[in-house]
Amino acid sequence: MEVDMNGVIFALSYALDKVESELIGVDIDHAKWVAYMSVLTGKTYDMSFEQLSDLAACAAMHDNALTQYNAGGRDRGLDPSVFGLHCTFGQENIAGFPFYGDTTDFITYHHENADGTGLFHKNDNEVPLAAKIIHLADMVDVSCKVKDVSVENYKTILNYLNSNTDQMFPRDLVQHFLTKFTEEFYLSLKGRSIKDLLSEELPHNVREYPFEQVRGVMNVFGQIVDCISSFTRNHSFCVADKVTRMARFYGCDDQIIERIYIAGVLHDIGKMAINNDILEKPARLSETEFAYMQNHAWYTYVILSQIRGFEDITEWASLHHEKLNGTGYPFGKTGKDLSKTDRLLACVDIYQALSEDRPYKKGMEHTKCIDIMRDMASKGLIDAEITEDVNTVFKVAPEVTTSDRMI
Repeated sequence: MEVDMNGVIFALSYALDKVESELIGVDIDHAKWVAYMSVLTGKTYDMSFEQLSDLAACAAMHDNALTQYNAGGRDRGLDPSVFGLHCTFGQENIAGFPFYGDTTDFITYHHENADGTGLFHKNDNEVPLAAKIIHLADMVDVSCKVKDVSVENYKTILNYLNSNTDQMFPRDLVQHFLTKFTEEFYLSLKGRSIKDLLSEELPHNVREYPFEQVRGVMNVFGQIVDCISSFTRNHSFCVADKVTRMARFYGCDDQIIERIYIAGVLHDIGKMAINNDILEKPARLSETEFAYMQNHAWYTYVILSQIRGFEDITEWASLHHEKLNGTGYPFGKTGKDLSKTDRLLACVDIYQALSEDRPYKKGMEHTKCIDIMRDMASKGLIDAEITEDVNTVFKVAPEVTTSDRMI
């Protein structure tokens, strides 16, 4: 499967930043700024394209495990006594990513200090250079908000680095960073898009990957999404598995099935942009709260539309709340605008949601789920034929059979 893997990671990092913004107040695009500054610094060490690519990916993913560390509620804040868990979980999450080289401990040790006072009290010579670079870039952006380009902010950055050299950051690393990050260079960034800046320093690189590797990356993000709320654990994976079974039932070829799986596992990626008090409310949402929750489908579109080659996946994933009569969201599309795959993902998502326990309801048995879906179909909301096919495939959880009908 041809994929721009770093493009995928940079696009999905937006969702990670939304969570981190709620937890500790970082700016959106924090992950991209950390990746950008890391690449700039890596170049001063004459790193190869492959090394820079791995560094950028790990920098963008440096806080990927915050939802797992904070599982069950972003509102509980950051507990310093177990904060290191997000480093170890984060490293475990990327273990299966198709990197060019060895990225061991790049994320595990991205909060280690030069004087050994970091989370794991590692000495400077025990920490990989990449982890040190990510640490510096991360802390500079968190402390100084690098995107606020001005002469005054450059002085703030210099003061911060000078105050923390030899304590947080090795002196030679600070010198390397400032070799590139001069005042003139910094001021030249004003008004520039971080997405464009990062692309200039690290061009897109589309490669062919075995689907199992791609699946592994997408599963990490699906796991991150499902950890946002204690009420929807495994929802993304269940939708992905069920929509894949339906695609096999319809006789789709393997390449289409692979792409449908990705759409299923990422369909709720936009929920990472929704405030935790809405996601974790232990009761039905009010009309105002529900209207706000509907934004998650729009955010799914915004996030996935940044990935070149994912146009079909973006459509399928972001339209899973559209209705045939035009009353759905986020675009209000009607039946004539919705492909069979759009309709399929919508039906599977509804079936899965009905069958799951939620704080305000128990999960329903198969027959009750289908009765509700048939009622929705009779009102022109969802596809009646797909509803009956969902009934056929899942009523006794049989092995998936095939049909000559194609999506």
